[in-house]
Amino acid sequence: MKALGTMALVLAILLAGGAITSNLLSSDLAIQQTTDPSGDFLTATPDQAVAFILITGFILFNVLGAGLTLMIVFWLLNRQVTAVRQDSSA
Repeated sequence: MKALGTMALVLAILLAGGAITSNLLSSDLAIQQTTDPSGDFLTATPDQAVAFILITGFILFNVLGAGLTLMIVFWLLNRQVTAVRQDSSA
């Protein structure tokens, strides 16, 4: 019975996420890049380019920071486990 409740909860979350995504895609949240018919919609404005660089740098910095933090934590834990193993074998 517990598994059925868990499956129902997961299904409800997926349906809600799909409804929210569908609602977002159907609304007019898109930013119009240019009104010029011959304009290139792939060209970024200087503000958009700077924002992209800043956001990308921020994400990379945080991912590297999280990775280094986890590396240090696991290294310290492994060092303690190794010390306990050596202590118990002696």
